[in-house]
Amino acid sequence: MPFKEVNISKIIQEKGEKDPEFKKEFQDASAEFDLIAQIVKTRKAKGLTQKDIAERSGLTQQMVSRIEKREYPPNYKNIAKIADALDSKLQLVSK
Repeated sequence: MPFKEVNISKIIQEKGEKDPEFKKEFQDASAEFDLIAQIVKTRKAKGLTQKDIAERSGLTQQMVSRIEKREYPPNYKNIAKIADALDSKLQLVSK
């Protein structure tokens, strides 16, 4: 049985057009997901483990893991600590 092709971007766009609350929640979640994905990407590119980040940031390895898995919503203070541990900076970029 072949897979059915689904255009998830189109589905999300249509749902957002019909439901402003969904659109806002999706945008908020997307921003958090993008930030966390960038943290993981940077950590791996630098050859660092979650334990390395924990030791450098003062967070526990479990907290770093929970943030990366999106099990714990990161606050600014923890994101700033992780950025410092990655020897990186937070920067706003225009879309």
